[in-house]
Amino acid sequence: MAEEFEPITSQEALDSLITARIEENTKAVTESVTKQFEGYISPDDLAAKTGELKNTISDLTTKNKAYENSNLKLKAAHEFGIPFELSDRISGDDEKAIREDAERLSKFLAPKNAAPNFDPETPPAKNSTDAALRKTLEKLKGE
Repeated sequence: MAEEFEPITSQEALDSLITARIEENTKAVTESVTKQFEGYISPDDLAAKTGELKNTISDLTTKNKAYENSNLKLKAAHEFGIPFELSDRISGDDEKAIREDAERLSKFLAPKNAAPNFDPETPPAKNSTDAALRKTLEKLKGE
């Protein structure tokens, strides 16, 4: 049987009836939207995750740049004859600046008075004192 209609006679009764209907409607819509967007990320979570990823990308970019500069410094040190231990003394932000600095540094590290290239297999000049001494030694040995 159908329920009997009760007329609303007070403001409090009307307010409670409207509040109950609004809550029912809000609950139904909230459940519907929750089911519809289940598995999606919230905007706040997305902003936090995006911030973390941007920081990670920034850190990796910085590390990559440092490794590239280190590699360029090692290549320049090898090319200009600078010991690898001194490659970190080379400065510059790009390849051109690093190569120029390595070239300047190599000039300071180059030997000032290099020893003469001595080849014991080549005979000395015939008119020198060494040639005379060599002949004397050969005669003493009996060769």
